[in-house]
Amino acid sequence: MKLSNFIEGLTILRPYYNDPDGYHIGAEHDQFFAYATDKPLSDEDVDKMRELGWFQPDGEPMDSIYYPNDGWNAFT
Repeated sequence: MKLSNFIEGLTILRPYYNDPDGYHIGAEHDQFFAYATDKPLSDEDVDKMRELGWFQPDGEPMDSIYYPNDGWNAFT
């Protein structure tokens, strides 16, 4: 994933957390994780996240279903 897409994805997610500066990310092997947000994303932001290459772990990478209780992943 391009650095700009990674940064833009986190920028989209940030206001959806109750504590925008909290500990909401992780990484393992070849994936970055942004944990589930406290508030659901707008349809527009869900679409933008997918366009940037982010996906939800319980769905397929191109899955059109949004799972508000799941976080977002990005491959490095």
